Amino acid sequence: MRVLFDGYWWADGPAANRTVQREIVLAWARAFPEDRLAIALRRDAPTEDLPPGVRVMRTRLWPHGVSNALELRSSGADVVIAHNFAPLTGTSAVFVHDAMFVDHPEWFSPKERAYFSAMLPSARRARVVATSTATEAARIERIAPHLAPVAAIGLGPTPAIVDAEPRRPEIAGDLAAFALTVGRLNVRKNLAAAIAAAGASARISASAPLIVVGSSAHSGVTGDLEAALAALPDPRAVRIAGRLTDAELAWLYRHTSLAISLSLDEGFGLTPLEALALGAPLLVSDIPVHRETMGAAARFIDPAASAAVLGGAVDAAWDAAPSPAARSSIVEHWSWERVVHRLRESCAKTGMPLS
Repeated sequence: MRVLFDGYWWADGPAANRTVQREIVLAWARAFPEDRLAIALRRDAPTEDLPPGVRVMRTRLWPHGVSNALELRSSGADVVIAHNFAPLTGTSAVFVHDAMFVDHPEWFSPKERAYFSAMLPSARRARVVATSTATEAARIERIAPHLAPVAAIGLGPTPAIVDAEPRRPEIAGDLAAFALTVGRLNVRKNLAAAIAAAGASARISASAPLIVVGSSAHSGVTGDLEAALAALPDPRAVRIAGRLTDAELAWLYRHTSLAISLSLDEGFGLTPLEALALGAPLLVSDIPVHRETMGAAARFIDPAASAAVLGGAVDAAWDAAPSPAARSSIVEHWSWERVVHRLRESCAKTGMPLS
């Protein structure tokens, strides 16, 4: 099979987009070594970390949707594997990260909404539309019923993090215990609620703080973190780390007393899976996608609960690691090898040539 991959975010861009693009290509090369692979990279993207034998095609247009529509020509490929935006011509499968911008436009800037607006219409041109979870597939089918059925192919934890040699970050240098939340600094991630929970928790303190890892890049509408921090009884109970290296993040996941993700909505939610893969106890928002992805391996709490209720949930989950069986069941289920097999199977169901 001859496959051309969308590599627009291969070298740089939103972390989740970059991870998904890269890991699908890498896993496909491992799983199907007989296939002939090519990738469309932006003109300045490096090539040294591509799998051996992958042919490179360069693109020049911006933004992503325009580049995919006009530059992802099949070039002799049996299928183009695109992300979010399908090409105008040729046989393609498009992976749509999520459509929450339709349900919750208030979480995104006008510029972002304009950028996303072509995503679902362009997917009409794809032979296969895929996403990460059954929860997100149901949303896309509800919003754009003409795209049904949407294939739920899963995701996997980020290898650059879970396989990193852990290195203790400076922000945790004096700590014996701490809680951790990781994600973009936007209103959807509900970090203000996590900070309020820290203020109400008996476990979190200046000597065992909540460490917040993330940046405002590619983030959507930013939440009011300053007000949440100002309301803390002790401002030392929360430490804002900004962006950290993969090795530093791996150390935090491995040593935290509790990883917290109170996101209001997700297409998948990679950070809880990464936390679980590295052995962290886990408290997540009780939203459908977390029920699907985390199963019995996490504790759940209403993300709109009061600070007192959230703080109590933090205290109850502190150091409460899931059973080894529950953890391994989830970690083994969500893997990149499964992702590419499911994607290829979805292509096969449409009659695409796979040999």
